[in-house]
Amino acid sequence: MKKIYTLLFVLLSAVYVFASKCTINRIEPISWWVGMHNPELQLLCYGDHIQDASVEISYEGVSVTKTQTVESPNYLFVFLNISPDTKPGTFPVVFKKGKKKIAQCYYTLNKRLEGSASRGSFGPEDAVYLLMPDRFANGNYKNDSIKGYIQGVDRSDLGKRHGGDIQGVIDHLNYIEDLGCTALWITPFYDDNDDAYSYHHYSACDYFKMDPRLGTNEDYKRLSDSCHIHNLKLILDVVPNHCGIKHYWINDLPAQDWLHQWPTYTSSNYRMTAWTDPHASDYDKEKLVKGWFAPNMPDLNLSNPLLFRYLSQAYIWWMEYGNADGIRVDTYPYNNIHDASAFMKTFIDEYPNISIVGECWVKTPLEISYYQMGNNNKDGFNSNLHSVMDFVLKDHIQAAFNERDDWDHGTSKFYTHYAQDFAYPNPNMIMNFVDNHDIDRFSGAVNMDIDKYKMGMAMLITTRGYPQIYSGDEIMLEGIPGNYEGYRFDFPGGWKEDSHNAFTSEGRTETENEVFNYTKLLLNFRKSSKALQTGKMKQFIPENGIYVFSRYTNDERIIVIFNNSVNSQLMSFDRYKELFEGSESGTEITTGKQIDFSTKLSLPAKSATIIKIKETVTRNESRTKFT
Repeated sequence: MKKIYTLLFVLLSAVYVFASKCTINRIEPISWWVGMHNPELQLLCYGDHIQDASVEISYEGVSVTKTQTVESPNYLFVFLNISPDTKPGTFPVVFKKGKKKIAQCYYTLNKRLEGSASRGSFGPEDAVYLLMPDRFANGNYKNDSIKGYIQGVDRSDLGKRHGGDIQGVIDHLNYIEDLGCTALWITPFYDDNDDAYSYHHYSACDYFKMDPRLGTNEDYKRLSDSCHIHNLKLILDVVPNHCGIKHYWINDLPAQDWLHQWPTYTSSNYRMTAWTDPHASDYDKEKLVKGWFAPNMPDLNLSNPLLFRYLSQAYIWWMEYGNADGIRVDTYPYNNIHDASAFMKTFIDEYPNISIVGECWVKTPLEISYYQMGNNNKDGFNSNLHSVMDFVLKDHIQAAFNERDDWDHGTSKFYTHYAQDFAYPNPNMIMNFVDNHDIDRFSGAVNMDIDKYKMGMAMLITTRGYPQIYSGDEIMLEGIPGNYEGYRFDFPGGWKEDSHNAFTSEGRTETENEVFNYTKLLLNFRKSSKALQTGKMKQFIPENGIYVFSRYTNDERIIVIFNNSVNSQLMSFDRYKELFEGSESGTEITTGKQIDFSTKLSLPAKSATIIKIKETVTRNESRTKFT
């Protein structure tokens, strides 16, 4: 009997010891840095019944200021204060219940790169190249299929993964630099083990891990280093509105208000106009903000302060770790915009010189301008977005060159559009584009008409603001209208089995080379033209299908002329003398031809003519006109 009691005691003791043990599955952020602007760091600690644990850290300069529990017993939020003079290093984080140690993890504080906080960013001087890694180039075939990940590569299906990766991007940075782009925006690369359509990575399942089918975290750092070698700024895609359905949170939410939840699945109404509508109902705003973007994209609640801090730290982690140069924000107005504004402020506080461009997909200049920082909005709202994307100009470029000019069609659309630039605090910080990964390809909008296409590229690259080129725009890549996957064709030549290689002039078709060379010429000219980067703009009302505007500084003037007619025309410069007063001639930059302003100019049908004025105006009275 004594042996039985002894055995029972041992078993009960073992059960007690096991029950008091704690497994720490995650601590996030996975590391941090000393010398950050905000000395407070929030750690999300996730483990079995960790809620009742106390936390001890013994490391000079680091102290635990508080812990916070949530509804799930498996989370504990730990707040650290990191003093400015703390040294980089690794230290133990000890979890206790009472006096008993139940778990111990190690945490690392790294040294920041020199000048990290004061890093520069993108601006009007840049041209941005946008690509989706899975659709650009496959540089590492070994990561096409990864054990434990649902999808491998199937290029025969437009909705599945095709195998492009970060190594493929690195391998072709020289191509992007040669094209004339100066910044690179890649769509998200965060881990996404979803059942379907995971290739786009806008459904993050792990915010601190690159999807292994795209590469490793170290590959992102190599990408950044390689971009800087190739004179390219790297832009990080930030997605604060939703995560992926496969995120570990979903099966064990920290709190019920971590997500926006409904009795049954409810999608957003996608009507971002509700934010600027003075007559908007609360019902419509709630459905816009709290409705889910898609069934596999749980809607995050930035009003939860723990989630807010978690996400902002996650993206700051990538900025710091990858030494990125700027931020693009996805679906900005699908969040509560006041929370979104505060979210942007966390980046600005950490990196005062950083530029942030926001996707605000609305359909009038007044609505778009509402979201640019510094606008004098009646309600006092300030987005903390330095730049906005011009979705209205995109619509006009896709339509105008197919139309005959009249009061409000054809190039009159551009005239009316630019006339509303008074709404913007900074028109030169508007991102312009002809298409992107969510929109019909411009090539299809003009039915593969190369003349109309080149007019669109000329408008994109010469107008106020800065251009964004979507991978394939430079070769007039085809697509499928009205089909998301049809907007995202693979870049030809990005796979070793491709018979068609558009990365080289020898591999491109004659049409592709014509569009590529034209785009390259304009982009590289823009790199050295202050007038096209930051100059003012002057436009004339279109007449007889001819639309003229100028970009100018005190030292440089560019005249851009569009003939949207189906016939060639002769144009007199008499009406436009104020654009070149003091000069007699200029050079058409795409042909090198000399243009005499005293004679009529022959304009080919459906064409853009871009003239750099030869002589610099020095007379005080003339200089005043261009100031």
